[in-house]
Amino acid sequence: MSIKTFRRLFIEWNGKVVILSDIHYPNCNINEINEILIRENPSLIVLLGDIITERETDYRIFINKLKIRRNIIYIRGDEDKVKGDTDVLKLRNNNKTYLLLHGHQYFDEKYEFRIARFLKKINRNLPPLLFCLAFKVLLRDFKDYIILGHSHALVNFKNIMCVNAGTMSTISNLYNDRGYVVISNKGIKINKLS
Repeated sequence: MSIKTFRRLFIEWNGKVVILSDIHYPNCNINEINEILIRENPSLIVLLGDIITERETDYRIFINKLKIRRNIIYIRGDEDKVKGDTDVLKLRNNNKTYLLLHGHQYFDEKYEFRIARFLKKINRNLPPLLFCLAFKVLLRDFKDYIILGHSHALVNFKNIMCVNAGTMSTISNLYNDRGYVVISNKGIKINKLS
């Protein structure tokens, strides 16, 4: 485990926020993403890492395909074209604080995948739960909600205030929990897609 220097971002935003993680463009359904954005009509969009994974694709090509292109925060992930996985966004929304990060900052993916595959056989929620607990401890943050990408799992652990944000990708992975997260004045909600 290596310690990285993080790019820390802060924003206070009281409107509706839609969080899309692990899109893996161009391996996604851009029409489905646009339908979500139109239906949800967020005032802020957070792209939570691993958005553009093809080296020859410019992120602006993806952004220009979105029907809603205002107020977008791009949190870089480990597979993004841009060098990343160093961003931590602290979002203050309706008197609650959320920490958003892609979630690959500390772990060797090869070993992480092997361990997760084994633990998933014991209990489907065990790998994302341990992922959440690890970041709670590593970030030393037990009072804010943490929202993590990277795992492709979509689950809200309310007791420890941590969400794994799912995926919008069509690529098969250990978890293929297609969906997204919404933050609003009602709190946090995960939205599973069929």
